[in-house]
Amino acid sequence: MPQLEPSSYISQFFWLTVTFLSLWFVMAQLIIPRIKEIVEAREQKIENYVQKASLINKQALETLERYQKAIDLAKKQADEEIATQTEILKKDFEQKKNEMDALLTQKMLENERLLAQDRLETIGAIDQISEQTANIILHKLGFEKQKTTKKDA
Repeated sequence: MPQLEPSSYISQFFWLTVTFLSLWFVMAQLIIPRIKEIVEAREQKIENYVQKASLINKQALETLERYQKAIDLAKKQADEEIATQTEILKKDFEQKKNEMDALLTQKMLENERLLAQDRLETIGAIDQISEQTANIILHKLGFEKQKTTKKDA
């Protein structure tokens, strides 16, 4: 093997050193700074994105908080309006109920008065028909009708 030949050690060491220093110089002066710039640019970009995301998150939380406050206010107003309308409807219902009760009471009294009047008329008609029927029966049986009645007397 030629690399193990002791006479070529100095030459190999020289070229190893030249090659190593050349590559080290290229890496140290060109490639590593470029990689470092790229990494720093990416870190800066990521940091900017994180800051923007944090700002957007903060704005979203503020918007959510305003939204929740608006929802709570709307619910409170709706509850108050419902309570107000419920009270108005209860009062209106109570008033209408009282009016209907009064009207029904008035109608019931009027109907009771009419029924009482109709009952008196019916009883009077029954008495009159009974009297006429009795007179007809008496007449057919051969008895004479009495001329005096309660109305005549």
